[in-house]
Amino acid sequence: MPIFAALGTLTEQGLKNLEALPERHKRAVEHAEERGGKVLASYALIGQYDFLVILEAPDVQTAVYVLTKEAEHGNVRYETMQAIPMANFSELVQK
Repeated sequence: MPIFAALGTLTEQGLKNLEALPERHKRAVEHAEERGGKVLASYALIGQYDFLVILEAPDVQTAVYVLTKEAEHGNVRYETMQAIPMANFSELVQK
C-alpha cells in the first residue's frame, strides 16, 4: 500500500484546543482504519512543523480523505507527500 508523510501545523484554534489533542488523534486513527488505512507512526515535532504522521492508505484518495477529515475541524493544516520505500526507489533509479 502507498505510504504518505503528512507534516502538520497547528492553527490558532488548534493551539487553544491542545487538551483535546489525544481524543482528536484517536478519532483520526479510527477514521484511517475505517477507510482501510493505517497510521504507522505519529510524532510531535519541534521546529517548523508541529506534527508528522506516517499514513499507509490504499490510494491517494483515501489519504486525502483521512487527512482532510482531521483538518476540516480547523485545528491543523497538513502538507502531504507520498513516500517511496528506499528499496523501491533504488530499483526505479537503477533501471
